[in-house]
Amino acid sequence: MTRLAQWTAMEPSGRKHELHVDRSLFGQISVVFDRRRVPRFDRGDEGERYVMTIGSRLASIVVPPSTGGQPRLTIDGREVFGAEALLAPPDPAASQPGVSAAGISAQDLSRYQLLQRRDLGGGWFYWIAGASILNSVLYAARIDWGLVVGLGITQVIDAFAIALSHTVRTPIYAILLDVLVAGIFLLFGRSARRGRLGIYALGIIVYALDGLIFIYAADWFAFSFHVFATYSLVTGWRAGRALVRLDRPAPAAATAAG
Repeated sequence: MTRLAQWTAMEPSGRKHELHVDRSLFGQISVVFDRRRVPRFDRGDEGERYVMTIGSRLASIVVPPSTGGQPRLTIDGREVFGAEALLAPPDPAASQPGVSAAGISAQDLSRYQLLQRRDLGGGWFYWIAGASILNSVLYAARIDWGLVVGLGITQVIDAFAIALSHTVRTPIYAILLDVLVAGIFLLFGRSARRGRLGIYALGIIVYALDGLIFIYAADWFAFSFHVFATYSLVTGWRAGRALVRLDRPAPAAATAAG
């Protein structure tokens, strides 16, 4: 990895934030803010843009497409020169649309917030898949413990497989089926974060139907958590819908009749 740029931003309270931009041997850009990787916000003529919040301020990093270009950091519409930035108290005028080429407009801010909510909701699919696999492993190890966010269908698969095989251990084919089901939810999560709302909605429906298993089993704690997770998924999906409407071009003005 080659370090392209690095900054330190300090809030008035004294809290420091570290930001850096790296490029891999294959040209892959990595933007890290406080040890967390920042997803790409969009790509324009100036290059790739990454957006994050520093305290109550909105910041963006633009990475030019050319290898010789220098990444630029902009905070509240003001470009940061040098490796350190001392943040002044928030200035409402600084976040006005069109402050600079790399500034953040009101529409950009709305898009960023919706994107974060969509991805946060879609991230539940990853938790569901991981918890389901863990529950299957624990069940195979005969450990009477599990995560309530996991799927009920994988538990049904394990129970039926043991009953049909007349064994006390989970058959290998049941574990493979569990992994397959969990893999489908990983694909739901990937599709959700890529804005494929049809597949996102399908995943929500499948998970909601899975919750009916816990009603049948009278496991109300697991069912209530399913309801909470489903609500979080729906919240993310609705943010995705709002994001599509925001990105939709405005209809052309009607031509006045002569």
